[in-house]
Amino acid sequence: MIFDNIPGFIGLNSYLKAVVVFVVLFVVLRLVLYVGEKVFIKLTSKTASDLDDLILAKSSRPLNLTSMFVSLIFALRELSFGAGVEGVVYNSLYSLLAVTLGYLVFVVVNLSLGRVWRKLSEKTESDIDDTLGQLVQEALRIILIVVIAIIVLNIWGVEIGPFLAGLGIAGLAVALALQPILGNVFSGIAIIMDGTFKVGDIIKMDNGMTGEVFKIGLRTTRIKSFDNDMIIVPNSVLAGATVQNFLQPDHSVRVTVEFGVEYGVDPEYVKKFVLEEVESIGFIDKDQDVAVLFSEMADNSLNFKVRFWVDEIGKKWPAHQEAMSKIYRRLYKEEIGIPYPQRTVWMRDDKGKSPDPSDKKFDGVRGKYFSDFGREYVEEKDGERG
Repeated sequence: MIFDNIPGFIGLNSYLKAVVVFVVLFVVLRLVLYVGEKVFIKLTSKTASDLDDLILAKSSRPLNLTSMFVSLIFALRELSFGAGVEGVVYNSLYSLLAVTLGYLVFVVVNLSLGRVWRKLSEKTESDIDDTLGQLVQEALRIILIVVIAIIVLNIWGVEIGPFLAGLGIAGLAVALALQPILGNVFSGIAIIMDGTFKVGDIIKMDNGMTGEVFKIGLRTTRIKSFDNDMIIVPNSVLAGATVQNFLQPDHSVRVTVEFGVEYGVDPEYVKKFVLEEVESIGFIDKDQDVAVLFSEMADNSLNFKVRFWVDEIGKKWPAHQEAMSKIYRRLYKEEIGIPYPQRTVWMRDDKGKSPDPSDKKFDGVRGKYFSDFGREYVEEKDGERG
């Protein structure tokens, strides 16, 4: 047994010997901690982070308690206890030591993870990482409590096999009950880690829903539509959907305008003046070329596509409207017709007779079978034609 060389007059009194052992060992351990603290401060004084200072401040108390419990364990070995009392005393001290060391581990790991998580969260505008950080810290605390509980039970000689089996069954039941929630949580984590989109991005889902990402939560994502409606989507739905992000890889967006003209018009002439009109729009991206394409000879029209770029999604719809208006006005100015579907309806008179199509009064849209509004409209157009 240690400290056998303590002077005899002390050795004659076991209680006094225990006190001396406790004091000497506690002082030695405190001296070691003091020297270690000074060395640690010197080594970390050159670092810009204050993480080491926080760890040192938070770990001081559990280290002191550890020194006290270790000194007390060795000191009590100098005393004689009854069989039942000795087991209770030592098991209690070992349990307290396990709890103290577990708390020390938790402090160091929690501070380190918290600092790393804080730096990562500063790079994102979402609050899911803050919530996730709290969730990780809470999970770490629960895991540590379970581990310490198992160690303490083992110290007291309690059979932990049934306890672990029950814990596994309970965990499985909880996991099954929380499967939808956990699915959304892990989907939210995947969205953040993958960088699919972030707060402020304009996205479009495969179901056609389009809007601005307003908030990415732990369970759901909020999307503000262009009608100023707040749409709440479960993260598991977003993670499994095809999502178009209009702000990645950059903010530029292509605008496409389609129109058709009547047959008999020179396509090259149409392309020329449409290009002039679109290039005159002030807020299109001048660094990108404007393309006017003769895309199709359809059944009733010659179809064209105009493609140009704007530097942000907010200008897409105004640019589209401006281009449509300019193209329409230019076609009207050039007296180029725009084909549209027409239907002529022939109606029987009161005697059940159908009108004669060869009759001039039924030429085009003329005739008594049309409303007064239609007749006035036709007469007005005839007057314009002279």
